[in-house]
Amino acid sequence: MKTIIIFLAALGLSLAASAQADRRAFTRTYEYVTQAEDALELEYYLTQQQTDIQQASTRSIEQQVEIEYGLTNRWDISIYQVYSQPSGGALSYSATKLRTRYRFSERGINPVDVLAYFELIRPYAGSSWKLEPKLVLAKDVGKVTLAVNLIPEFVFTQASGPDGGTTETEFEPGWALGVTYEASPKWKLGGETWGAMEEPFDSEARTTELYAGPAVSFAP
Repeated sequence: MKTIIIFLAALGLSLAASAQADRRAFTRTYEYVTQAEDALELEYYLTQQQTDIQQASTRSIEQQVEIEYGLTNRWDISIYQVYSQPSGGALSYSATKLRTRYRFSERGINPVDVLAYFELIRPYAGSSWKLEPKLVLAKDVGKVTLAVNLIPEFVFTQASGPDGGTTETEFEPGWALGVTYEASPKWKLGGETWGAMEEPFDSEARTTELYAGPAVSFAP
């Protein structure tokens, strides 16, 4: 693991002079952007989460390493390696993700910019996998950008049985919405909300997760 981290750091430094990374205004909401044609980008994500601020045992960390490549100026593909670490536990490999995005036009040509997003998630443990399509709708009004993500997530689980097993399908609709204002070329200030409706979808036992907070982007 130390060798991998050192290699990625060295690779990042070697490409720093000519790097043109995505400028992201939000943490959960995807915007109307894809990688440039033939461009290769390395991205690293670190997410720290604590569901109860009074209990340290609810703290967790997730790290993702992504390699992203532009097939055309409006279509890209990427692969993620995901690592997770619960409170007091060890860092472990948790999933592989494959993702592709496609923009239907150049930015600002249509009344609403539309991007199609597809992601396949295969957890390392267990017998389930996820398909997460997104419909990304975005609009720029001056220095203000609005982005909406509609997320119909599907979870497929292989269940054992006398006939060789069956595949159970769960539908978990979700969303993300963000608004940001370009206060200066370096700073974008805004907010976002996101959430999902957990299975069982048609039962009184279903639960809805809802989150909201500020979104600050700084590009030195």
